[in-house]
Amino acid sequence: MPKVKPVVSLFSQCINCICRFKIYNIPVNAELSNPHSIEQRTDIKSDINPFPTIPTVLLESIIKSLSNHKYLLTKTVTKHFNFEFLITAELQKLIIPSWYHYNYDKFLNFSLKLEKLQVLVLQNSNIDNSCLKIIGTWCKNLRVLNVHDCNRLTDTGIEWLVLEPNELCKTLQELMVICPAVTKRGIKMALQNCPALQIVENEHTFDVLVEEAQSAAQAQPHKFTSFAHLYIRSAGVYTSGQLGSVVRYCPSLVDIYIEIKTGLTDTDLFCLTSLKNLHTLKFIRHQSGSNRKEITFDKGLAPVLKVIGNSLKVLYLVYFEFIDIWTVVKFCPNLMSLTFDNHCQSLSALSENEIIQLRHEKGRGYFQDLKILGGGFNLSNDILFGLLSCPLVENIYISHCDALTDDLLREVVANGFLKNLQIVCLESCHSLTKQGLDALVMNDNLLKQIRFLFCEKVTKNNVHDWHEIAKNKNWELFIDFKNFGIANITLDA
Repeated sequence: MPKVKPVVSLFSQCINCICRFKIYNIPVNAELSNPHSIEQRTDIKSDINPFPTIPTVLLESIIKSLSNHKYLLTKTVTKHFNFEFLITAELQKLIIPSWYHYNYDKFLNFSLKLEKLQVLVLQNSNIDNSCLKIIGTWCKNLRVLNVHDCNRLTDTGIEWLVLEPNELCKTLQELMVICPAVTKRGIKMALQNCPALQIVENEHTFDVLVEEAQSAAQAQPHKFTSFAHLYIRSAGVYTSGQLGSVVRYCPSLVDIYIEIKTGLTDTDLFCLTSLKNLHTLKFIRHQSGSNRKEITFDKGLAPVLKVIGNSLKVLYLVYFEFIDIWTVVKFCPNLMSLTFDNHCQSLSALSENEIIQLRHEKGRGYFQDLKILGGGFNLSNDILFGLLSCPLVENIYISHCDALTDDLLREVVANGFLKNLQIVCLESCHSLTKQGLDALVMNDNLLKQIRFLFCEKVTKNNVHDWHEIAKNKNWELFIDFKNFGIANITLDA
């Protein structure tokens, strides 16, 4: 059964209370008995500011809570909470809430205090290029800068951030800068002037790395050894060999996300075999199209997995219409996350005898470290059982899977599996009924969230029954239900 709701800690209650305060700047000589004498000021050095005496770890928790809580989007909070009170010279992580609107002068006021800052998030804010110049000047120890969706930023801002001689260029490791006016020119300046960069999130990053790799090959050969995270977006046309040149230029890549581009072929993928420490490999189908013919599983990906599959922790394969699960089980034994659409054994890199031997060796529970599983469709009963029997699985998404029946689910639970399950999403699984799902919902597990999307035999009455049980037993359980012709139901016990 799901766990009983935990008692909210005193720490969390205090944080929540603080976040609801109407924090004014009150002059020291104000007559507090007269409410009309209370006036708002913008002086962040006011003597009534209580926050500088609070330990930094608590301040960062308050800031995080302010950035996350939905209730803070109300006009009352955004009008009365003076966020600048929380900013001290000791902060190492600062996430500015999107509701906090500030001008250049305000930003200048608190940026002067941020020399120890390591993480700065200004996503979806109204900062302009001059603010990036301030960051480059004062944030001398910054490791992570997130300015996604800041529409006033341009290449000039990136230039001011990195071209002036400053300490930030030596320390900056992650730059998230998906902004409409930041072009290849800005990304090139960042990559050329910040040698410690590991991640640059922008639609032009791959194209800039291709140019840098080609320039490095023609001039004195050198490598960008710090760069670890590569996202290839589908925009533009791919030229054969580009991926290989980037992989040679960035030999320390750990995470690769490929939104398949026109022109990418099976042959291009083989260059990935040189990345012996690759942890994440994702092949993403772009939303604007459904073409899955650029690369194939059996001729393109399987030979790569045979060489480097042992190092992979995350494998996301929804681009491929079909994959062979046995190839993945054999070559990627250390996966913690696996997502795919359809299984087709005819694509296997293994012989029939090798598959039989593998079935015998693995028994139940194909991956000992797997925590996230997504798949379904045409899986057989035995393969689905083997995937659901992975001992550490926490998060499951199963779609259009006729093999997921009441009997199979009861058998999995009866054999002591799914003990660590926390999140379940079932979509169009039409063989399941309340009888099978009772075994899951009432089982001794860590279940916190379950979603039913268009499962024909799961009814709204079933959902209300589970919700009533969860309320009566004080379980921490969220249930979401959607079906044709029925209003959506969302219940939180």
